[in-house]
Amino acid sequence: MYLVGITGFIGSGKTTIGQILRDLGFVVFDMDVWCRKMYFEKSFLDIIHKNFPQTFINGKFDKKVLRNLVFSNEKELQKLEGLTHPYLKQKLLHIIHKNRLKPYLCFIESALLYKMNLDKYCSDVIITTAPYKVMQKRVMLRDGISADDFDNIFKNQYNNLNVDESCFIINTHQNLSTLTTDILQILSEIEEC
Repeated sequence: MYLVGITGFIGSGKTTIGQILRDLGFVVFDMDVWCRKMYFEKSFLDIIHKNFPQTFINGKFDKKVLRNLVFSNEKELQKLEGLTHPYLKQKLLHIIHKNRLKPYLCFIESALLYKMNLDKYCSDVIITTAPYKVMQKRVMLRDGISADDFDNIFKNQYNNLNVDESCFIINTHQNLSTLTTDILQILSEIEEC
């Protein structure tokens, strides 16, 4: 399996690129989906309750309370990442192991690709970009959060992106047709390697 990472800041267009690739027939693993599913697993919620009891209001988990807590406190964020990152990494390693002999191209979409050192499992990396205000507007509309909430999340991600000459960089602030053309160009370059 030839694995390509897709990463970028929140609201930079990772999901859009992933959907274009799916529409082209490729398999795209979405780490955000894996992460969201964790919060519906009783065993994981028990761990969250033990470590972050203040995120349960009247016995019910409130993810917004957790988000506000961890994005305003670096120590709490590290504690949460210590719980989530091993689970997510194990899931990816399981998929890689299960598909290691298959000769096809797959993608993994993750904002934390570099922070979790998952790039070492990728043959190439695509980094999505967009102007800051565009990313902010996308996330505020999509997630119903404030500009301050976006800024806190963005600041946390800012130091976790390694842009170098070996990465493919795609600006997602353009129409879908142009994005698809750019993706096809990147795919042709990947296939040449």
